[in-house]
Amino acid sequence: MRCRLRYGIGLLSMALFSTTAVAEQTDAEARMLELEKQMKALTQELVDVRQQLAQARETDKKTDTSTVHASFKDGLVLSDGSGNWSIRPYVRMQLDQRNFSPDAFAGDTFSMRRARLGVIGSFLKDFVVRIEGEYAEGGTRLNDGYLEYNRWPAANIRLGQFKPYYGLERTQGAMDLNFMERAMSDNVAGSVFDRGIMVHGEPLAGLYYHLAYVNGTGQNADESDADAKHDSKDFSARLTGNIAQWAGWKDSVAHVGGWAAYGKQAAGSAIPTIRTEGRGVTFFKTAGTAAANNNTFEIDVDRTRYGLETALAHGSVKFQGEYFHTNFDGPAFDRDMSAWYASLQWLATGERYADMYKKSAFGRLVPKRNFDSSDGWGALEFGLRYSRFDGSDFVASNTAGTGKLSANMANQADAWTLGAKWVLNPYAMIVLNYVHSGFDTPITVNKDTDDNEDALNMRLQFDF
Repeated sequence: MRCRLRYGIGLLSMALFSTTAVAEQTDAEARMLELEKQMKALTQELVDVRQQLAQARETDKKTDTSTVHASFKDGLVLSDGSGNWSIRPYVRMQLDQRNFSPDAFAGDTFSMRRARLGVIGSFLKDFVVRIEGEYAEGGTRLNDGYLEYNRWPAANIRLGQFKPYYGLERTQGAMDLNFMERAMSDNVAGSVFDRGIMVHGEPLAGLYYHLAYVNGTGQNADESDADAKHDSKDFSARLTGNIAQWAGWKDSVAHVGGWAAYGKQAAGSAIPTIRTEGRGVTFFKTAGTAAANNNTFEIDVDRTRYGLETALAHGSVKFQGEYFHTNFDGPAFDRDMSAWYASLQWLATGERYADMYKKSAFGRLVPKRNFDSSDGWGALEFGLRYSRFDGSDFVASNTAGTGKLSANMANQADAWTLGAKWVLNPYAMIVLNYVHSGFDTPITVNKDTDDNEDALNMRLQFDF
């Protein structure tokens, strides 16, 4: 009996213990679930607070107009930090030293080829303003002064004074040229800057165009009242494509394109003068129109210009060439002039020309390693160019005002240019050029007659 009693008590104790343990475990799980819910709620509250703080900071940036942010990318940029506006000031200088033979043709000199101060500003995301003044050999003048609306990459709209895109070398910036000066063909294209409106863009990857409607009177020149009879504007168009981009050729550029321009101008403002590529003697110039029209400038000249261009580059080697042609058609005359060049460049330090190509032009050369006190030597480029000018329609026997060649001038010339360029960093370089120019007819300058000119020129350039 006692054994049964003990056994029963034991079973009862075990049952009570098991029930208590189960109850305690259930309570613990419930408390854990409750704690997990509370933790999730706290975590979500923290996320919400962080988002609210981030939004508040963005709002502060947009509404705080008293803070100016400064950054450095390809120069100094000042902005509001939110993309509403930005300003990029820049300074560009080219200090040349030139030596010539024969000595009588041009004086050996130090020259400030270009000294430019400019600013590029953007506002409301889609508008760009650019103003650039130049202080150099030709005095003080305005280069760029335009407003551009660039919301659509396929159709940027530019108004003011700017550079119409006449060919590949003309499209390149003066600080990014292969040689110290553009080829003689650039003179055939006319003035670098003009005033009017231009639409340009890239409707398809690798395809670029421009359409321009300008005065045709050149840099810093409005249509004058005295020339009102000839104030028709110049229309120009350019179309280029990069075959290498379409074909998927890596590290390559296969640029092809052409341009054309037409306008009616007064004879006195249409025909250019041409100087050697070494910036020495002026070898081509025509007589004025006064003898033909008593200074009334009533001779209309239809000026038609066109050009073909190509650049083939792979890796660190590039071939580039262009052909330009201009026709002057007046009531009693029809004159043509043409020019072309071909050049070959090699980047000895291994940089790639494809990295510099954008929007149908070659831009700034950035060395793999800048010149410094350790193992950086910058970039080194060598180049060779041949150019040819033909103005044989312009002779001394032509009637004044119809393309009469001035006395002691030549109407045909060619030039060889050998160049070396040491780019210390993206903002500074040293350039050395040897230019040999030959004239088909000997010219006379300062009582010295010769049929060639040699120039040895050096440049120190800074662009920041």
